Amino acid sequence: MLHQRQDVGNRISSLYRQPQLAIGLLDFSTKEDLVDSVKWFMANMSNPIYVITLQSRMDEEDWLNEFPDVNFIIFKLPATTGEYINAFADECYATYFLVLRTDSTLIAFDGKKLMETMGDKNHPALITPVMISSSLEVLPTLRAPYINGRQVDPMSFTPDINSDEEEPNLYPVMELGLYDRALFQRLRSYDTMISGEFYQAMDFGVRCYLLGYRITTERSLAIQFPKRLSIIEDRSLCDGAERFYTKAMSVRRIAGKNIIEKWKPYVDKEVLNDEVKKKQILLQKTDFFTLMKNWKSKDAK
Repeated sequence: MLHQRQDVGNRISSLYRQPQLAIGLLDFSTKEDLVDSVKWFMANMSNPIYVITLQSRMDEEDWLNEFPDVNFIIFKLPATTGEYINAFADECYATYFLVLRTDSTLIAFDGKKLMETMGDKNHPALITPVMISSSLEVLPTLRAPYINGRQVDPMSFTPDINSDEEEPNLYPVMELGLYDRALFQRLRSYDTMISGEFYQAMDFGVRCYLLGYRITTERSLAIQFPKRLSIIEDRSLCDGAERFYTKAMSVRRIAGKNIIEKWKPYVDKEVLNDEVKKKQILLQKTDFFTLMKNWKSKDAK
Protein backbone atom coordinates (compact mmCIF):
# COMPACT_ATOMS: atom_id res chain seq x y z
CA MET A 1 0.00 0.00 0.00
CA LEU A 2 2.81 2.42 0.83
CA HIS A 3 4.37 1.88 -2.58
CA GLN A 4 1.04 2.61 -4.27
CA ARG A 5 0.65 5.79 -2.24
CA GLN A 6 4.12 6.92 -3.27
CA ASP A 7 3.26 6.37 -6.91
CA VAL A 8 0.14 8.49 -6.55
CA GLY A 9 2.12 11.22 -4.80
CA ASN A 10 4.79 11.32 -7.49
CA ARG A 11 2.14 11.75 -10.18
CA ILE A 12 0.56 14.60 -8.29
CA SER A 13 3.88 16.31 -7.64
CA SER A 14 4.84 16.20 -11.30
CA LEU A 15 1.57 17.87 -12.25
CA TYR A 16 1.52 20.65 -9.68
CA ARG A 17 4.53 22.88 -9.18
CA GLN A 18 2.36 25.90 -8.38
CA PRO A 19 -0.06 26.48 -5.49
CA GLN A 20 -3.02 25.62 -7.71
CA LEU A 21 -4.02 22.85 -5.31
CA ALA A 22 -3.88 22.81 -1.51
CA ILE A 23 -4.29 19.74 0.68
CA GLY A 24 -6.28 19.89 3.92
CA LEU A 25 -5.98 17.08 6.47
CA LEU A 26 -8.75 16.85 9.05
CA ASP A 27 -7.20 15.50 12.25
CA PHE A 28 -9.92 13.00 13.14
CA SER A 29 -7.82 10.01 14.20
CA THR A 30 -4.83 9.16 16.38
CA LYS A 31 -1.71 11.26 16.67
CA GLU A 32 0.19 8.42 15.01
CA ASP A 33 -2.14 8.59 12.00
CA LEU A 34 -1.65 12.34 11.84
CA VAL A 35 2.13 12.03 11.88
CA ASP A 36 2.04 9.32 9.21
CA SER A 37 -0.27 11.39 7.00
CA VAL A 38 1.79 14.55 7.32
CA LYS A 39 5.06 12.76 6.62
CA TRP A 40 3.64 10.99 3.57
CA PHE A 41 2.22 14.14 2.01
CA MET A 42 5.42 16.06 2.74
CA ALA A 43 7.52 13.36 1.11
CA ASN A 44 5.36 12.82 -1.94
CA MET A 45 3.63 16.08 -2.78
CA SER A 46 4.80 19.60 -3.48
CA ASN A 47 1.43 21.19 -2.75
CA PRO A 48 0.80 23.32 0.35
CA ILE A 49 -0.34 21.11 3.23
CA TYR A 50 -2.72 22.27 5.95
CA VAL A 51 -3.55 20.36 9.11
CA ILE A 52 -6.83 21.30 10.76
CA THR A 53 -6.70 20.23 14.39
CA LEU A 54 -7.47 21.11 18.01
CA GLN A 55 -5.12 22.87 20.38
CA SER A 56 -5.56 20.07 22.90
CA ARG A 57 -4.26 17.59 20.33
CA MET A 58 -0.81 19.03 19.94
CA ASP A 59 2.13 20.84 21.43
CA GLU A 60 2.18 23.76 19.04
CA GLU A 61 5.86 24.63 19.34
CA ASP A 62 7.05 21.03 18.94
CA TRP A 63 4.86 20.43 15.90
CA LEU A 64 5.90 23.66 14.23
CA ASN A 65 9.54 22.78 14.79
CA GLU A 66 9.12 19.26 13.45
CA PHE A 67 7.03 20.30 10.42
CA PRO A 68 8.06 23.87 9.57
CA ASP A 69 6.68 23.64 6.03
CA VAL A 70 3.20 22.52 7.12
CA ASN A 71 0.45 25.03 7.84
CA PHE A 72 -1.53 24.33 11.02
CA ILE A 73 -5.04 25.66 11.52
CA ILE A 74 -5.60 25.19 15.23
CA PHE A 75 -9.00 25.45 16.92
CA LYS A 76 -9.16 26.07 20.64
CA LEU A 77 -12.51 24.27 20.94
CA PRO A 78 -14.17 21.49 18.92
CA ALA A 79 -16.20 22.72 15.96
CA THR A 80 -18.24 21.22 13.15
CA THR A 81 -16.55 19.62 10.16
CA GLY A 82 -17.87 22.42 7.98
CA GLU A 83 -16.35 25.05 10.24
CA TYR A 84 -12.96 23.37 9.90
CA ILE A 85 -13.29 23.31 6.12
CA ASN A 86 -14.46 26.92 5.93
CA ALA A 87 -11.35 27.98 7.84
CA PHE A 88 -9.15 25.95 5.52
CA ALA A 89 -10.78 27.54 2.46
CA ASP A 90 -10.19 31.00 3.93
CA GLU A 91 -6.51 30.29 4.56
CA CYS A 92 -5.28 28.24 1.62
CA TYR A 93 -5.51 30.77 -1.27
CA ALA A 94 -5.42 27.98 -3.87
CA THR A 95 -7.62 27.58 -6.92
CA TYR A 96 -8.72 24.14 -5.70
CA PHE A 97 -8.50 22.43 -2.35
CA LEU A 98 -8.68 18.76 -1.45
CA VAL A 99 -10.15 17.76 1.92
CA LEU A 100 -9.07 14.41 3.39
CA ARG A 101 -9.01 12.78 6.82
CA THR A 102 -6.01 11.48 8.72
CA ASP A 103 -7.67 8.07 9.14
CA SER A 104 -7.76 7.61 5.35
CA THR A 105 -5.13 7.02 2.68
CA LEU A 106 -5.12 8.45 -0.83
CA ILE A 107 -5.05 5.54 -3.30
CA ALA A 108 -6.10 7.21 -6.55
CA PHE A 109 -5.60 10.72 -7.88
CA ASP A 110 -5.66 11.18 -11.66
CA GLY A 111 -4.55 14.79 -11.50
CA LYS A 112 -4.76 15.49 -15.21
CA LYS A 113 -8.31 14.22 -15.51
CA LEU A 114 -9.48 15.91 -12.32
CA MET A 115 -8.02 19.28 -13.27
CA GLU A 116 -9.50 19.03 -16.76
CA THR A 117 -12.89 18.33 -15.21
CA MET A 118 -12.62 21.19 -12.72
CA GLY A 119 -11.34 23.52 -15.42
CA ASP A 120 -14.29 22.87 -17.71
CA LYS A 121 -16.85 25.65 -18.09
CA ASN A 122 -19.60 23.41 -16.70
CA HIS A 123 -17.46 21.90 -13.95
CA PRO A 124 -18.88 20.43 -10.73
CA ALA A 125 -18.76 22.39 -7.51
CA LEU A 126 -16.76 19.52 -6.09
CA ILE A 127 -15.70 15.97 -6.85
CA THR A 128 -16.18 13.48 -4.04
CA PRO A 129 -13.92 10.43 -3.69
CA VAL A 130 -14.72 6.79 -4.13
CA MET A 131 -14.26 5.31 -0.66
CA ILE A 132 -12.87 1.84 0.02
CA SER A 133 -13.23 -0.03 3.31
CA SER A 134 -10.52 -1.90 5.18
CA SER A 135 -11.89 -5.10 3.62
CA LEU A 136 -11.40 -3.58 0.13
CA GLU A 137 -15.11 -3.16 -0.51
CA VAL A 138 -16.45 -0.07 -2.29
CA LEU A 139 -18.60 1.85 0.18
CA PRO A 140 -22.07 3.10 -0.87
CA THR A 141 -21.28 6.82 -0.77
CA LEU A 142 -23.45 8.03 -3.64
CA ARG A 143 -26.57 9.82 -2.41
CA ALA A 144 -29.80 10.53 -4.27
CA PRO A 145 -32.62 12.86 -3.15
CA TYR A 146 -35.57 11.17 -1.46
CA ILE A 147 -38.30 12.27 0.95
CA ASN A 148 -39.63 10.02 3.71
CA GLY A 149 -42.68 11.68 5.25
CA ARG A 150 -41.60 15.25 5.98
CA GLN A 151 -37.90 14.47 6.25
CA VAL A 152 -35.28 14.27 3.53
CA ASP A 153 -33.80 10.77 3.71
CA PRO A 154 -31.41 10.24 0.76
CA MET A 155 -31.01 6.85 -0.87
CA SER A 156 -27.53 5.31 -0.99
CA PHE A 157 -25.72 3.71 -3.93
CA THR A 158 -22.32 2.22 -4.63
CA PRO A 159 -20.14 3.96 -7.25
CA ASP A 160 -19.22 1.98 -10.36
CA ILE A 161 -15.43 1.69 -10.16
CA ASN A 162 -15.33 0.03 -13.60
CA SER A 163 -16.62 3.15 -15.32
CA ASP A 164 -14.74 6.32 -16.22
CA GLU A 165 -17.99 8.29 -16.18
CA GLU A 166 -18.79 10.72 -13.41
CA GLU A 167 -21.78 9.87 -11.23
CA PRO A 168 -24.06 12.43 -9.59
CA ASN A 169 -23.93 12.78 -5.82
CA LEU A 170 -26.35 14.83 -3.74
CA TYR A 171 -23.75 15.84 -1.17
CA PRO A 172 -20.18 15.02 -0.07
CA VAL A 173 -20.21 12.22 2.48
CA MET A 174 -17.99 13.26 5.40
CA GLU A 175 -17.61 16.55 3.48
CA LEU A 176 -14.53 15.12 1.74
CA GLY A 177 -13.52 15.93 -1.81
CA LEU A 178 -11.91 18.25 -4.31
CA TYR A 179 -13.45 21.73 -4.17
CA ASP A 180 -13.40 24.77 -6.41
CA ARG A 181 -12.43 27.30 -3.76
CA ALA A 182 -13.94 30.42 -5.38
CA LEU A 183 -17.23 28.66 -6.13
CA PHE A 184 -17.32 27.12 -2.66
CA GLN A 185 -17.10 30.56 -1.09
CA ARG A 186 -19.50 32.09 -3.58
CA LEU A 187 -22.02 29.44 -2.52
CA ARG A 188 -21.46 30.69 1.07
CA SER A 189 -19.48 27.66 2.24
CA TYR A 190 -20.81 25.37 4.97
CA ASP A 191 -23.55 26.54 7.30
CA THR A 192 -21.88 26.40 10.70
CA MET A 193 -25.20 26.96 12.47
CA ILE A 194 -26.09 23.36 11.55
CA SER A 195 -24.45 21.12 14.15
CA GLY A 196 -24.78 17.68 12.54
CA GLU A 197 -22.39 16.62 9.77
CA PHE A 198 -25.15 14.86 7.79
CA TYR A 199 -27.46 17.87 7.64
CA GLN A 200 -24.55 20.27 7.18
CA ALA A 201 -23.17 18.34 4.21
CA MET A 202 -26.62 17.88 2.71
CA ASP A 203 -27.39 21.58 3.14
CA PHE A 204 -24.36 22.51 1.05
CA GLY A 205 -25.00 19.80 -1.52
CA VAL A 206 -28.66 20.62 -2.08
CA ARG A 207 -27.79 24.32 -2.23
CA CYS A 208 -25.36 23.56 -5.07
CA TYR A 209 -28.07 21.84 -7.10
CA LEU A 210 -30.80 24.39 -6.40
CA LEU A 211 -28.50 27.17 -7.62
CA GLY A 212 -27.59 25.33 -10.82
CA TYR A 213 -24.41 23.44 -9.91
CA ARG A 214 -23.69 19.77 -9.33
CA ILE A 215 -21.54 17.37 -7.32
CA THR A 216 -19.95 14.25 -8.78
CA THR A 217 -18.08 11.13 -7.79
CA GLU A 218 -15.54 9.45 -10.06
CA ARG A 219 -12.90 6.81 -9.70
CA SER A 220 -10.05 9.18 -10.57
CA LEU A 221 -10.23 10.23 -6.91
CA ALA A 222 -10.30 7.46 -4.31
CA ILE A 223 -9.39 6.92 -0.67
CA GLN A 224 -9.24 3.91 1.61
CA PHE A 225 -9.99 3.64 5.32
CA PRO A 226 -7.47 1.11 6.71
CA LYS A 227 -9.40 0.67 9.96
CA ARG A 228 -13.01 1.26 8.90
CA LEU A 229 -15.42 -1.35 7.55
CA SER A 230 -18.34 0.99 6.93
CA ILE A 231 -19.61 4.56 7.16
CA ILE A 232 -22.55 5.17 9.46
CA GLU A 233 -24.29 8.52 9.17
CA ASP A 234 -26.19 10.03 12.07
CA ARG A 235 -29.32 11.24 10.28
CA SER A 236 -31.19 12.27 13.41
CA LEU A 237 -32.45 15.84 13.66
CA CYS A 238 -29.84 18.20 15.05
CA ASP A 239 -29.54 21.82 16.07
CA GLY A 240 -29.96 23.84 12.90
CA ALA A 241 -31.71 21.14 10.88
CA GLU A 242 -34.60 23.57 10.36
CA ARG A 243 -32.15 25.82 8.52
CA PHE A 244 -31.56 23.06 5.98
CA TYR A 245 -35.26 22.36 5.47
CA THR A 246 -36.09 26.05 5.16
CA LYS A 247 -33.49 26.59 2.45
CA ALA A 248 -34.00 23.28 0.67
CA MET A 249 -37.78 22.97 0.68
CA SER A 250 -39.36 26.45 0.93
CA VAL A 251 -39.12 27.40 -2.74
CA ARG A 252 -41.26 25.60 -5.33
CA ARG A 253 -40.68 26.27 -8.99
CA ILE A 254 -44.02 26.37 -10.81
CA ALA A 255 -44.38 27.30 -14.49
CA GLY A 256 -40.90 28.84 -14.49
CA LYS A 257 -41.54 30.97 -11.39
CA ASN A 258 -40.28 30.52 -7.85
CA ILE A 259 -43.03 30.42 -5.23
CA ILE A 260 -42.59 30.38 -1.43
CA GLU A 261 -44.22 27.43 0.34
CA LYS A 262 -43.29 26.75 3.97
CA TRP A 263 -42.16 23.20 4.67
CA LYS A 264 -43.88 22.63 8.01
CA PRO A 265 -43.04 21.74 10.72
CA TYR A 266 -39.39 22.47 9.87
CA VAL A 267 -39.27 26.24 9.41
CA ASP A 268 -36.60 28.66 10.58
CA LYS A 269 -38.37 32.02 10.40
CA GLU A 270 -35.16 34.05 10.39
CA VAL A 271 -33.67 32.05 7.51
CA LEU A 272 -36.97 32.20 5.64
CA ASN A 273 -37.24 35.98 5.90
CA ASP A 274 -33.58 36.99 5.61
CA GLU A 275 -32.22 34.44 3.15
CA VAL A 276 -34.95 32.63 1.24
CA LYS A 277 -37.38 35.47 0.57
CA LYS A 278 -34.73 38.14 -0.07
CA LYS A 279 -32.01 36.24 -1.94
CA GLN A 280 -32.60 32.58 -2.68
CA ILE A 281 -35.93 33.03 -4.44
CA LEU A 282 -34.18 35.22 -7.01
CA LEU A 283 -31.32 32.78 -7.65
CA GLN A 284 -32.85 29.32 -7.44
CA LYS A 285 -32.88 27.39 -10.74
CA THR A 286 -34.90 24.34 -9.72
CA ASP A 287 -36.61 22.89 -6.65
CA PHE A 288 -36.05 19.77 -4.60
CA PHE A 289 -39.02 17.93 -6.07
CA THR A 290 -37.87 18.49 -9.64
CA LEU A 291 -34.37 17.46 -8.62
CA MET A 292 -35.73 14.24 -7.14
CA LYS A 293 -37.90 13.53 -10.19
CA ASN A 294 -35.06 14.00 -12.69
CA TRP A 295 -32.31 12.27 -10.71
CA LYS A 296 -30.55 9.44 -12.52
CA SER A 297 -30.11 6.62 -10.04
CA LYS A 298 -29.15 2.99 -9.87
CA ASP A 299 -30.47 0.39 -7.45
CA ALA A 300 -30.38 1.71 -3.91
CA LYS A 301 -28.32 0.08 -1.17
